Amino acid sequence: MILYFGNNNGAEDNSLRHRIIQYKSTTLFVLLLLFFSSSFAVNFPDKPPETDFFVDKANLISTEDRAEINSIASKLLSEENIPLFIVTIGSLASQEASSQTIETYATALFNEWGIGSPERNYGILLLVSRGDRRARIELGADWGQSHNRAAQDIMDSLIIKQFKRDEYSLGVLDGVRGLDAMARGLALPKPTAPWWFLPALIIGSIFLIVLIVNLFKSGRSGWAWALIVAIGLLLFFILRSAASSGGSGGGSSGGGGASGSW
Repeated sequence: MILYFGNNNGAEDNSLRHRIIQYKSTTLFVLLLLFFSSSFAVNFPDKPPETDFFVDKANLISTEDRAEINSIASKLLSEENIPLFIVTIGSLASQEASSQTIETYATALFNEWGIGSPERNYGILLLVSRGDRRARIELGADWGQSHNRAAQDIMDSLIIKQFKRDEYSLGVLDGVRGLDAMARGLALPKPTAPWWFLPALIIGSIFLIVLIVNLFKSGRSGWAWALIVAIGLLLFFILRSAASSGGSGGGSSGGGGASGSW
């Protein structure tokens, strides 16, 4: 008698292949579900009333600077028909947007608020996330890409420069002044010096003058001249740096703008 045992390898391979496909499909479904659920869970601040142009959830802007920001943005809207809004948040995570970048969140917020109009899509949004140490200037679609360099100059020279000194309110205000100038086609302003800069400059100058005079009197003129040359070089580089820091339904964002971190 001859016994024949059938080969089940083909059936086993098909079963294994089926389980692999089923596993991949389930994994893909779960990932897509997580992605879309996180997207829909994102929170946006409420758009401010018509008299205000900022939402300061991170409490970065002083009372005095809030008034000036509103004044600048109000005049820009009435004179040039260009809406400018400022938003500060504690972090992207506080808005249920930890999976997003500052750029994607700014674009989504811009579109959620409908900054500008379909007929004149020149809206501007400045978003600051203190916890993430990131900021974004988002421009309406009608700006195109032609103002990205000016926006980056504003971000680097006026906003981030002040943020690195922990001068958050001043950085936001300088940014608003720069964006106002950009929107009007004017030269960008210089960064505003912190309140302590002038007193420190005066005290430091007096100290250096007394030190140089004492060096000459004590016969150490070589050290005195070396100090004078060092101060001259320092002033030269400071002035050169300052000179190069400047630059020349609803709306929707066209993706143009600038980002920065500190």
